[in-house]
Amino acid sequence: MIFQSRKMRLKTIRLVAKSEQNELYVCRNLNDKGGGLYTVICVKDHTVVRRFLTICEETERDGDFFVDCFSDGEMQIIVFPYVKERPLYSFYRPDILSLSECEDICINTIIACMSSGLPWPILYLILSQEQLHLSRDGSVYLGYMIDLSQLEPFRTERDCTVMCASILLNLLRPKEGRQTNSLKLLEKKTSKQSYNRFVELYKDVRITAVPKQKTGLGARIKQWFRRNKDRLFRVLLWISIFLALFVILSFITQLLFGDVPWLRLFINSFDKIGTESLLQ
Repeated sequence: MIFQSRKMRLKTIRLVAKSEQNELYVCRNLNDKGGGLYTVICVKDHTVVRRFLTICEETERDGDFFVDCFSDGEMQIIVFPYVKERPLYSFYRPDILSLSECEDICINTIIACMSSGLPWPILYLILSQEQLHLSRDGSVYLGYMIDLSQLEPFRTERDCTVMCASILLNLLRPKEGRQTNSLKLLEKKTSKQSYNRFVELYKDVRITAVPKQKTGLGARIKQWFRRNKDRLFRVLLWISIFLALFVILSFITQLLFGDVPWLRLFINSFDKIGTESLLQ
């Protein structure tokens, strides 16, 4: 399937989700020499389209938050940037992260929301539908694979901040203990829905975060092994497969030829150099 606008020619690569109100695709722009990928939402419900367009007109936030928006038959096509899919809850590993590192990810989550430039209803939708992604360096970025049928134009910064605080609680609860002052303060203020702005949330987490301590060489090595154990396992798996194939091939060669030719390299390989024999 191809969606055509004045500036883009989008070929569907993958169907992500489909409902009565909208369809969600990952598409490639054929007009782009680099073949850039985009998140494309095809909205069928005219009520949802009106809500979205109203938000676009009434928003007071700076910058365009989508790439393109055009009609295709009875559908409204909304094009967002595509980001590498690394869902926060899937790649967040509190079991191998220190409390300080977990709090850093919480702070990075707040910063991602504050710097997004998105209208509050769109940001709320992203947060409520778990479209937060975690990069390898611990930074957090937003994705746009959202179901616009749940778009609520009345959502404000307060709603987004309360939702973000709830997400931070989920991130910090595995680290619950005497030192988690950030968790205690978040639980207290979230239960009362005291947050109105992201700045307030940022200050609370920043102020109550544990002091950063320099880790020793041994601790850093252990952390590296914990973080990369899956990659090391894959490397060892491929080495094991290669050795198993080598043994099987050697066994078959022994049966067919009576010996293993490549082992001759290690047997009497220096008995003779040129025309001189070293055995005399």
